[in-house]
Amino acid sequence: MTDWKILAIKHSWSNLLLDSEAAGALFYEKLFALDPSLRPLFKHSMEDQSKKLIDMLTLMIVNLQCMDEMKEEISALARRHEQYGTRPEHYQTLGVALIQTLEIQLADQWNPDLAEAWQEVYTIWTDAMIH
Repeated sequence: MTDWKILAIKHSWSNLLLDSEAAGALFYEKLFALDPSLRPLFKHSMEDQSKKLIDMLTLMIVNLQCMDEMKEEISALARRHEQYGTRPEHYQTLGVALIQTLEIQLADQWNPDLAEAWQEVYTIWTDAMIH
């Protein structure tokens, strides 16, 4: 990833964090609209689940400059998700829900360059989780 893309992702994420509760709730709304069969995989309250999602994404975004060091953390996350019933094909749906959430939450800040940066980082994360 280029430095510009990393900076763009970090900046956009910091803006999203201004209303992280709404972003987390919107993400799961989008996810379950895309694939209602995923809802039973989430056993905790959606508020707790949203907080976990935002916290994990924040950790991954803070560490974008040292993504190689995060690959083990990402792999461990993937192993935990496998135990919950997550399958590789679910990551596509998660990515769509994430991009839709970002586009809505970031509104005027969202543009094709930022979309490309987020798509690239999500692909990197997904590759680490699936392999």
